[in-house]
Amino acid sequence: MTKKVKIALAIGMQSVMVGAVGDFVNWPYMKYVFILAGISFGLAIIFFIWDMAKE
Repeated sequence: MTKKVKIALAIGMQSVMVGAVGDFVNWPYMKYVFILAGISFGLAIIFFIWDMAKE
């Protein structure tokens, strides 16, 4: 995996953890955190496929 894929996965995992804790304690705006996590995982998949296609 390249650095772009690892960074996108790290942002996605951290966003999911923050969203899960925030949803449990009823923090506002957690819907947007989960949207950010979904976008990050989507970008990670795209970057991964793009890097595999190059090789």
